[in-house]
Amino acid sequence: MARTKHTEPRRLRAPRRVWAPFAPRGTGDASLERGLARALKELGLRPEPARRPDVEPAPLPRVIVRRPRSGFVHPADRADVRRLLELLGAACTYGLCTVELAQGGGEGRLGTLVVPGKIILYDQRPSPWRLPGALAAGESERLRRSGALVEPAGDGTQTIVTWPGETLRDFLLFDVLLHEIGHHLLQHDKGKRRERIARTADHEAFAERFATRCRALFGPGRKGDS
Repeated sequence: MARTKHTEPRRLRAPRRVWAPFAPRGTGDASLERGLARALKELGLRPEPARRPDVEPAPLPRVIVRRPRSGFVHPADRADVRRLLELLGAACTYGLCTVELAQGGGEGRLGTLVVPGKIILYDQRPSPWRLPGALAAGESERLRRSGALVEPAGDGTQTIVTWPGETLRDFLLFDVLLHEIGHHLLQHDKGKRRERIARTADHEAFAERFATRCRALFGPGRKGDS
């Protein structure tokens, strides 16, 4: 049975669809394009060569930057986000409309996916972070893995998280943004419905597996770095 639009792999569908997200499903169909070329040739016309998604870079989602709150910063800027999106390519950015660097709505908020196709990264306090209470072992390990220095303070009533160099920027890109893109991929491939298409635990597990794999390929300390 011939492959249909619904069974075509994402790695083939995404580069084509990202060029024309609102085009009918038949747009870009190779058999239709060949038929059109034959018809034009019979009329003595030479069709214009089609744009090659595998050669030309795919258009990126729009990156919107809002002014951070007083005393807060955006650890990653527009150029940082665009570079990571370029590395990921159309197979990951397909269906993603915007990435917004926005003001946070509360303490501890890092980022979120707004279905369909919008990721928000919230502004953060500059390093060091002074967090109430003691962090759970898993959260402490996550921050340390991302390059943070995590130390208890105030007899265990506080935790000081220090981000040396560019580690806070990298954390927002390779832990938060990649995690939200993982959520987007799972949600988008199931029909872009606004309700969650999987249990929260399964959604989180998928997003974290995606982020972990991408960190190994593109993140700080990846193989091949000097």
